Amino acid sequence: MHQPTVQDFQSLKRILRYVKGTKHHGLPIIPGDSQLCTYTDADWASDTSDRKSITGHFTFMGPNLISWFIKEQVTVAKSSTEAEYRALSAATSETIWLRHLSAKLRLEQNIPTTIYCDNISAIAIAKNPVFHGRTKHIEID
Repeated sequence: MHQPTVQDFQSLKRILRYVKGTKHHGLPIIPGDSQLCTYTDADWASDTSDRKSITGHFTFMGPNLISWFIKEQVTVAKSSTEAEYRALSAATSETIWLRHLSAKLRLEQNIPTTIYCDNISAIAIAKNPVFHGRTKHIEID
């Protein structure tokens, strides 16, 4: 983004032509609020072959879905709390990056971004890092 080349501009033009030609496809963009909001979830040990969890998070800017991510976690989680906490960590990293990107696009985020998680234990660990006496194995997140 700091030193665009001719190739970058050609790629951008190609993308814009594609968007123009397919504007009746895909997700609509509705004008309105520009605040970010993220939802995260994990499906603990859902893969029956290797017992790895599935992580997913979705970020909205106002009513518009702008980013989504679904992937099998790299390690086997020992509990649903660990799987949810790893999902929450990944969603937080993505949200921070999106906040920086929106600032560069002059869409300042004036209030903190809300990240929703449905696991009370994972939320408690995220709110109070000293709380995790039994979770040293996920301390890196």
